[in-house]
Amino acid sequence: MRLQDKVALIAGAGGRQGTTVPIVFAREGARIVLAGLLDDELERIAERIKRDGGEAVYRAADLSVAHEASAAVRLALDTFGRIDILYNNTGAYSSWEHRTGEIDEAEWDRIVAVNLKTHFLVARSALREMARQQSGVVINVAAAPAAMLGGNVAYAAAKSGIIGMTKKMAREYASDNVRVNCICPMNIQASPDPLDPSPPRPLIQRDGTPEDVAYAALFLASDEAAWITGATLVIDGGAEALA
Repeated sequence: MRLQDKVALIAGAGGRQGTTVPIVFAREGARIVLAGLLDDELERIAERIKRDGGEAVYRAADLSVAHEASAAVRLALDTFGRIDILYNNTGAYSSWEHRTGEIDEAEWDRIVAVNLKTHFLVARSALREMARQQSGVVINVAAAPAAMLGGNVAYAAAKSGIIGMTKKMAREYASDNVRVNCICPMNIQASPDPLDPSPPRPLIQRDGTPEDVAYAALFLASDEAAWITGATLVIDGGAEALA
């Protein structure tokens, strides 16, 4: 039970790793707060966690809106009295179909808001509480270098911004005993059963799964990673090294 009695907010819950991460965290003893766009998806995850004997609450929210981002953090505080872990998973992919000169302003604003602004808004509220507690862990989710270059310029800028923001947050909050790290996944395919995740298969030459992300996040969230902050962990099956 590596996260026993920890309170974890999963921002951007649902989808692939947004389903697997909270279930893995709950199985390791964390009390879970889910925030994301799709109410039905959040309810499905929460019910699975409860069925396994865990605790979970949820709130449907557009986390690119400041008061909704702060309300997600407030839900953790009102329900469980604290926030120990923020898994900042919000994002949307925008593939490289148009060059920079062909991207309109609305597309830029949408992608930057969903991928970067959300991370800032939720982390801003969570970090205030973690500093008050004098403890906490933030895990931001960006993208592996090759994944960034597979998206358009707005996507690449936003994901790169998350990495820079992570390092700055880590520097600012180290004196408050708050750790901030970044996970950068690539080529994550669907899980065979996202509501019943298993540890990753011990093979390099395969597609990535949400479990690969979830168990890496579990390490960074746990006290085993107590001396790791400001780090960027690329989860790409060695794609960059093997290219």
